[in-house]
Amino acid sequence: MKYWILTALLCATAAQAEFNLQETIDNAKSGTTIEVPKGTYTQPLQIKKGITLKGSDATLEVESNQPAILIDSYKKVAIEGLTIKYKTQSKPQKGDTPYALFVRAGDVTLQGCTFNALGNGEQSPCAASAQDKSKMEIKNCRFNGFEYTIQFWNGAEGAVEDCVVMNPGHCGITIGSGSAVSLKRNIVTGSRYHAIRCTGGKIEADSNLVVRNKNRGFYIGSKSAIGEISNNLIVDNATGINVFANSKLEIQNNVIVRSSFAGLCIADTAKLKIEGNIMAGNDKGVVGFATEKGKKVTVSISGKNLVHGSKTETEAAKLPSKTLKDDPKFKDEDAGLFKTGIKGMGLSDPEALQKLWIKWQAALDGK
Repeated sequence: MKYWILTALLCATAAQAEFNLQETIDNAKSGTTIEVPKGTYTQPLQIKKGITLKGSDATLEVESNQPAILIDSYKKVAIEGLTIKYKTQSKPQKGDTPYALFVRAGDVTLQGCTFNALGNGEQSPCAASAQDKSKMEIKNCRFNGFEYTIQFWNGAEGAVEDCVVMNPGHCGITIGSGSAVSLKRNIVTGSRYHAIRCTGGKIEADSNLVVRNKNRGFYIGSKSAIGEISNNLIVDNATGINVFANSKLEIQNNVIVRSSFAGLCIADTAKLKIEGNIMAGNDKGVVGFATEKGKKVTVSISGKNLVHGSKTETEAAKLPSKTLKDDPKFKDEDAGLFKTGIKGMGLSDPEALQKLWIKWQAALDGK
């Protein structure tokens, strides 16, 4: 029995040694699908043509100050089913690109992949980063660790859908200046700072679970941003949504609960449509602040929202008379079902968000 096991292991090792993944990529024609055999690969990869890498219990485990996977091709690249583990080999220096996956110029879809940080925030700065007019779509992937887990910069566009982003260092998803990104049905949890940050870009965030991040759930700043934040379940963060500068946003039908500082914190210069949100059980319901140092302001909100059960309802903010103050009486808060009978208020599909809650609980249990 031991002989057969040893023989199988030796054969698998030999087969992997014979399979040079970078050489296979270089020799492949554009449009080819490469089935990556089971095994662990330690060589960083460069993809400069339109191909599909399809994992079959394959792991890319790289220690390098360059990307584990560099994509530099505007022909469609797809990466499916791979596990990617990454950390730098030494302290990053100027000119290094220390990302698990870096889209320098290209069009890439990540599907069903797992990204694991092998080190601390300095050693594992970023899981997936796209810049300079690139397009990156991330679907049904799982991320654990990394300082800035997912990044879109300098005009990069894309989408993040049905992903689990756990334990970021500074930020789970970052949308930089000139970038436009759609976020749907994701779980972002456990950040030491912010879950989702949009700095000068465009954000479309719908039906995400943003839970247990130590600072902001949504950080919109410090450069002005545009977009929409709607139908999200935002629970147990320091601040649910924090908006800076001259940002122009629609904030609608979110449930923001149990924030240790404020449900909603907004600058006096922001131009916001705030409608149909439920802010319940936060330390402060709505907080306004001045962008000009030393200036005293009172921020006014015109939309109809529900604010209930906060220690302080408002601070430097004024709510209209149509504001509801009823107890939302969520159907089963402990089970993640934040459904209320108050018409027009809160989540449009609370059952869908409950499914994310259950998925989050399973992820906490290592499933």
